[in-house]
Amino acid sequence: MATETLLRTEQAATTERQSASAAFRAAWELSNIGEYEAARGALSGFWERIGERPRTAGLAPVDQAELLLRAGALSGWLGSTGQVAGAQQFAKDLITEGMRSFEALGYSEKVAEAQTDLAVCYWREGAMDEARVWFQSALSLSTDPTNQLRTLVNSTTVEVSTNHLNDAMALLNRAAMLLDRIDDAASLGRFHMQRGIVYTRLGGVDNLDRALMDLTAARVHFETANHRRYFARAQNNIGGTLLDLGRYDEALQSLEDARRTFVELGDVGTTAQVNETRARVYLAKKDYANAEKIALASAAVLERGGEQSLLVETLQTLGMAQARQNRYQPALNTLKRAAEVAETAGDPESSGRAYLAILEELHAILPANQLTDLYAEADRRLGEDLSRETMNRLRACARLLNVNQGATRAGQAAVRTSFEEEVRKCESSLIKGALEESNGSVTRAAKILGLTHQGLCYIINHRHKTLLNARAPIRVRRKSVMKR
Repeated sequence: MATETLLRTEQAATTERQSASAAFRAAWELSNIGEYEAARGALSGFWERIGERPRTAGLAPVDQAELLLRAGALSGWLGSTGQVAGAQQFAKDLITEGMRSFEALGYSEKVAEAQTDLAVCYWREGAMDEARVWFQSALSLSTDPTNQLRTLVNSTTVEVSTNHLNDAMALLNRAAMLLDRIDDAASLGRFHMQRGIVYTRLGGVDNLDRALMDLTAARVHFETANHRRYFARAQNNIGGTLLDLGRYDEALQSLEDARRTFVELGDVGTTAQVNETRARVYLAKKDYANAEKIALASAAVLERGGEQSLLVETLQTLGMAQARQNRYQPALNTLKRAAEVAETAGDPESSGRAYLAILEELHAILPANQLTDLYAEADRRLGEDLSRETMNRLRACARLLNVNQGATRAGQAAVRTSFEEEVRKCESSLIKGALEESNGSVTRAAKILGLTHQGLCYIINHRHKTLLNARAPIRVRRKSVMKR
């Protein structure tokens, strides 16, 4: 009897472990194709919502660690799509706990996976340095090609966000060497999409053409994987590339397709990102009112969810739209807010680029001393390792600063010239009056003005030649005859 009870207990435990493993596997597969709500449903026997701790009691240590990791990663994704306040911190807490459990069990690949998920949460919050540290740690641990590819591709998000495009491309070149060993369509799609983003940011017709090829390849892979969410992300990025090529109507159509999909998915966070891209298209079309309206709505959504990196970009777009409608004070406030958000999040480079945007958009209405201060703040935050684009912007702002200071000096010179001209007019009027009073006698006029005869003659001859005719005719005196 005892033996039968023990057997039934072991069978029940085995069934529970199998059930847990099946749930975790389903959650991972659904997350991999962007079906985050369905993935949460797969975990419903153990976990239901963001902010709620998973029920780990009775699970084996490895299953407890896996559940914590899955619930943590999903909290990050669901928090991002729904812009749930505090979601990223909650996600980090669960992922960290799961990671520590895997470390204790000696599962290095699972530790690397957890570190990548942790890095993505830090990136969403705008904490770029922390994200880099976790990505680098994950790369040093992982030996599995799929895990390595995932980490390398995700780590480029930090470099793109901070405009270190050459670093991003170097990571993608490392990732490209793994592609022949990968048979997961979603992973391949993410590689091509991220490379397309980097080519777009690098700019130039050749790079933009490469970007369109990569983004089109990404769409094919995502369609194969049935990854609707990332298929729409690829559409959004194609829209951004078409924007840079000046094909505005095509860009808006691609972006509208992406926006519609995200609305259907209930993904308000990514809808806001698409709207930020749409706002930039309207900026380019000089439809500043629409650009402001769309960017303002996007910023309101991203503000709620705490995704600081994306919020900074949106605030910059909003500030530019305001500035180009001559709404200078709101523009200044918005762009300063962008700099502050980036600075608080630990992303000084994005803060520096926000200061550059202030200089670019508002240099004509700000005083020279304030422009100098803004430039110094931008230069300090951007640091030494600048991308070509950022360097070009910094140099252009330096030229703007020099032009502005030159104009200020010219204005000051104009004021001085105007003052001197007024003084000369007054001087002319006084001399003319004195000459009229003295019937043209320079000697008497000099006495009236308190000048010497020679002094007044010098002034008339050099500064007021129009008064020469007002003087009495000069009488030539005969020389004295010396008698012997």
